[in-house]
Amino acid sequence: MIKNYFEQKKREAQRRRKMETAKNVATGTFIGTALGALAGLLFAPKSGAETRKDIADKSKEVAENVKHTVSDSIEATKELADKVAKDVKENVAAIKDKKKKLTDEFMEEAAEVMEEIGEEIAEVGEEIEKKAEELKEE
Repeated sequence: MIKNYFEQKKREAQRRRKMETAKNVATGTFIGTALGALAGLLFAPKSGAETRKDIADKSKEVAENVKHTVSDSIEATKELADKVAKDVKENVAAIKDKKKKLTDEFMEEAAEVMEEIGEEIAEVGEEIEKKAEELKEE
């Protein structure tokens, strides 16, 4: 159980790192695309109408990139959540199986001990009867 606890904590830490990485990728993609588009527009020798159209086009492109990145991050998070849920279910089932096995083993051993105690008590009773008979005869 302690091993499972540490493994769970390790998986949680990995999940947090993956989420942080996904956020960083989305942020970096957005900032990089925006800066690249802005630099391209500022240094391009175009008219105002062409520049505005380019800005609109680049804005749509950036929005699509961010949307895809966020969608991918959400999908990865859902997959991770499903995997964690599956692992938890498997661990719970394994713990229940182990508990049942240990309970069954304990009950078997307890029955054996009770049987041995019963036999010992019967032997002691027989010895007492023999001693009582010997005392009566004396």
